[in-house]
Order: sequence, then structure tokens, then C-alpha cells
Amino acid sequence: MDKSKWITVAACLALTAAAYIGSTGLFYTQFRPIRNYDLVAFAGSWLGLIAMLIRDKKHAG
Repeated sequence: MDKSKWITVAACLALTAAAYIGSTGLFYTQFRPIRNYDLVAFAGSWLGLIAMLIRDKKHAG
């Protein structure tokens, strides 16, 4: 993977962490369990990123 792909993965990690903290109230209010639609959104975004990386790898090689 080149530098731009690592930056993309790092950005996705940071956004996932921010969304998790915002959804659960971690560190700033009473903790709330994560909601099912948040889990679906997380899984969808990560599956989309993985699919994009696999498709890009197949086209490059």
C-alpha cells in the first residue's frame, strides 16, 4: 500500500473513533450502549473501504 492508502485508512479509523465516542457519550457524559444502526454504518463504511482497496489492488497488479 502506498502513502495515500495509509492516510485513507488512518482517516477512517479517526472518523470511526469520533463516531463511536459521539454515539456512546464516552468520556463526556453517561455511557450509552451503541445502537444497532451505528454498528451497521460502521460495518458498511469499513466493508466499502476494504472493497475499494481490493478493487484497486486488482487493477494495479
